[in-house]
Amino acid sequence: MNFSGDVLLHAAPEAVWAALLDPSSLQHCLPGCQSLEPIGPDHYEATVTLGIAAVKGSYKGRVQITDKQEPTSYVLQVEGAGSSGTVKGTGSMVLTPSPDGTSVHWSADAQIGGPIASVGQRLVGGVAKLIAGDFFKCMDRHLAENGAAVEKRA
Repeated sequence: MNFSGDVLLHAAPEAVWAALLDPSSLQHCLPGCQSLEPIGPDHYEATVTLGIAAVKGSYKGRVQITDKQEPTSYVLQVEGAGSSGTVKGTGSMVLTPSPDGTSVHWSADAQIGGPIASVGQRLVGGVAKLIAGDFFKCMDRHLAENGAAVEKRA
């Protein structure tokens, strides 16, 4: 399954870059993230609790950040499993300066298996976009709360 979207974060690219790679910021803003622990450079173990329709579960997995081109892009490799199934995927973030902050284009390609796959691609896709929306709204608030917001232009 492929997902993608574009969002504007109201902070400079360097601040957005730092926040999108900071484990505590990610754990705070990723819906359902219980833990995100470094296990090596750009490698993390994660525990996430999510539910889609009647299929709910906790997932444990690993996240690796690759192909970093500071401060413009990077790739995430994700693998996880839990009682409700498995997930394996690749995602990318591309940051572009904008007059009002930083435009972020994100895309993901995920393969899911087990009971969670039975809820159907259409429902999973909608939930994935909702989770991404919540994540970026939280990240925009987090950047503003930490003084990284770009002043609005008149």
